[in-house]
Amino acid sequence: MQQLQADFRDPRCAEPVDFAEHDAPDQLVHILEERGFAVVRVAEPGPPDAKVTSLAAALRLGNPYIPALYRYAETKDYSAAYSDIRSDTKDRHPGFSTTTGQAWHVDGLLDDIGDIRTTILYCVRAAHRGGDTLLFNSLAAFAELRETDPAAAEALLDPKALSRRSTLPDIDVSNTGPVFAVDEAGNLATRYTDNDTCTWNFSVGPPGGLHRALAFLRAASDNPRYRLAVRLAPGEALIFRNDRLSHGRHPYKDRPNARRHLVRALYANVPTRGQEG
Repeated sequence: MQQLQADFRDPRCAEPVDFAEHDAPDQLVHILEERGFAVVRVAEPGPPDAKVTSLAAALRLGNPYIPALYRYAETKDYSAAYSDIRSDTKDRHPGFSTTTGQAWHVDGLLDDIGDIRTTILYCVRAAHRGGDTLLFNSLAAFAELRETDPAAAEALLDPKALSRRSTLPDIDVSNTGPVFAVDEAGNLATRYTDNDTCTWNFSVGPPGGLHRALAFLRAASDNPRYRLAVRLAPGEALIFRNDRLSHGRHPYKDRPNARRHLVRALYANVPTRGQEG
């Protein structure tokens, strides 16, 4: 897996691909496999949802995926295929409608590890100040931990290691699973999250293992080899493997009457080249 060798200190990491280039989809698929994320500039005219749809079609992602949390009657207001992320004092979503920062997480609080494989964030308007999207190569950090402290890494694979619970008002639901998983082909997946949705089960694995593992990941998430802040300009999109990266957000400030505005769509598929099935 190429992403395990990625170094986010490389200045080329955040360079955008021009979607107008004829081989842009191939470039994006290659970069996503290499780093887990890619930035793309979408200059074509049209509404934001249409631009995200065009990107998804070029990458053969299929239709957007609605997370399990938003399939309840109490959360139907957030069940749109394309979610508008912008400040709204009348809304109570703890992530979409606030200007506060967001700690490390993967999208899909109730979904099993690997269910949501791709996220697209399209920038309609940047914040006046702040609002960078933070990326953490948690897979590469986990691979390092397996080499240096196998017992701690083992605790992160336990199916009862991490429970995530909804922080939306009026709905009390949660999901328990491993922090990392390895499939039959040896490919890694992550749901590493470290925010107020989390309950860690420190009884799993070898004694003290999960404590050591969490301390290691928290330190690694500050290491510039594994961590990057991406500030999107209007007309740019960030595409990332939600099953291979954790992400967060810097807090931000808006201009009066010009709120930061991103459009988000999630997908169960991985980006593929046009000739692939």
